[in-house]
Amino acid sequence: MHTSTLYDIPVSNHGARVRYLLYKKGLENDVQIQSPGKLGGLKSPEYTGLNPQGKMPLLVDDEFAVWEADAICRHILDKHATGPSFLPATLEARSTSEMLCRLHDAYIGPIQGAMYRAPPGVFGKFISRRAAIDELLEQLKVAESLAHPTGPYLTGPDVSLADATLMPTMVFFLHILPKYAESAPAPTAEPLDAAAGALGPRLLKWWVHMSQVDAEAMRVIEELKGGLDKWDEQGRWDTLLGAGVRDAEPPTIFDMILSGKIPSEIVYEDDVAIAFKDIAPAAPTHCLVIPRRRDGLSGLGAATGEHAGVLGHLMVVAAQVAKEQGLEDFRVVTNCGPSAGQTVPHIHLHVIGGRDLTWPPG
Repeated sequence: MHTSTLYDIPVSNHGARVRYLLYKKGLENDVQIQSPGKLGGLKSPEYTGLNPQGKMPLLVDDEFAVWEADAICRHILDKHATGPSFLPATLEARSTSEMLCRLHDAYIGPIQGAMYRAPPGVFGKFISRRAAIDELLEQLKVAESLAHPTGPYLTGPDVSLADATLMPTMVFFLHILPKYAESAPAPTAEPLDAAAGALGPRLLKWWVHMSQVDAEAMRVIEELKGGLDKWDEQGRWDTLLGAGVRDAEPPTIFDMILSGKIPSEIVYEDDVAIAFKDIAPAAPTHCLVIPRRRDGLSGLGAATGEHAGVLGHLMVVAAQVAKEQGLEDFRVVTNCGPSAGQTVPHIHLHVIGGRDLTWPPG
């Protein structure tokens, strides 16, 4: 007889963490799984009255509400002694499990939305979708370093909360990350093996076990894949830069400057932007500020929410360049389109100063 309700949907990787625990411990007769729609949806007064964050999953256990996947899992483990304990036998393995859970919840979970959500507010502290995805790949390397060398589970022979935590998100990684590959394979090439491409040898060995041996993990993986397949059918990626939207413009002279094939007098550079002196200055000081990656930003008219962080950064760099060039008064200009004077389809800011500038320009 059901005594608890888990509010969740199949495509939630956080909820899947809890579902794996329930399946592994044989608790399906104790906890029923319902859609948040049964309470009116995530933002309904009924739902937020139980979970003020308005997110999944939510466990209601005899009228006691528990939210956040990690807290729900620990609540279930504390209440139900049946089945695996999810506590490895050794102290080292238990601590490794804790580190892997914290790695996921502190460093992966907050920016996983960069793989599948539209802006704003999906890149965390990172300036762009690509930067956030690169960070996710770096965190996979950290997980690789913590994973047990022989497995079959992340901390060794015993299943742990680390397996429940990382396994569902790995489904997201392996389904979505290939969509952001810099270039597609040749038509005659073998299909991309997403797991082999994204995972180190330890995580790959673990993934083979989870996806081909562990029955409960296989069940959860199929549930998640079903939800992600629906996202594909609904065109989830069509508007996301790097997945459904690619930079199709040909290279420009700026690419040659960035590669060093054409010399330039660089006055500023960082990981995102570079500034150099214009070869045909319109004033005693005339510098151009450009992003290193164009990412479809051929001009300001091509800007979307995807580019907000980069555009803001370019303005900060323009101010820094003006200061370093000794300018107190200056003008920042970006032309958009041929009739506005744009000759290079790669967004660039002109930082101009050192003489009186009239208004209106042009």
